Amino acid sequence: MRIDVAFLPSAVRGLDLSRTTCIVVDVFRATTSIVTAMANGCKCVTPVLSVNDARLLAREKTGALLAGERQSIKIEGFDLGNSPFDFAEASVRGQEVIMTTTNGTAAIKATAGAARTLIGSFANAGAVCHTARQCGQDVLIVCAGTDGLFSLEDALCAGCLTETLHREALPAALLTDAASGALLMYGQAKASLAAIGAAGRNGSRLQALGRKEDIEYCLRTDLFTIVPEYKDGIIT
Repeated sequence: MRIDVAFLPSAVRGLDLSRTTCIVVDVFRATTSIVTAMANGCKCVTPVLSVNDARLLAREKTGALLAGERQSIKIEGFDLGNSPFDFAEASVRGQEVIMTTTNGTAAIKATAGAARTLIGSFANAGAVCHTARQCGQDVLIVCAGTDGLFSLEDALCAGCLTETLHREALPAALLTDAASGALLMYGQAKASLAAIGAAGRNGSRLQALGRKEDIEYCLRTDLFTIVPEYKDGIIT
């Protein structure tokens, strides 16, 4: 097994992913919210790139909920934002959700050619690594980043996943330099993960918006054993 990390979705452009299992990570907050939604009984999530695409699709899917954000702020007229607390069981059980976010949904769709695309986060770290290892393929962890730039919390999550995958797959696992770098970052940060994650650009922005509880939630590990998967344009 080869374990690699793409710190931005643009790094996977042009790659042959047909024999690769991808794990997409957008810690603050898309993939954490998707994992939470699925754990709370959401029927499916359809990721789309634009606000207009989301609204057009909602017209075709009667009763579907619209969810999403731009620059961490809920989109006007949408049912849900991008906080994991928006995806409580009372709101999403049995529901279809159409989601568009600034970074996360684009990262998910960038892996469309992969053998499998799994949705990862700190919240389901152990479970998503277990599933990826069982696929028996190389693993590429794809970080959503922020506005085309490196994102600290995503890189730390990639390091967490790399650590778990490497431990479970030894001696067969081979780490790329990117995976080794993520692993080193996480190793240095994990004892103070909440403080370090909150100090990054996205963490600072969420704190300024009064979303400290989102930060704390998104940096908690192994809350769930569910592993959502993106296939044929839909996450189930």
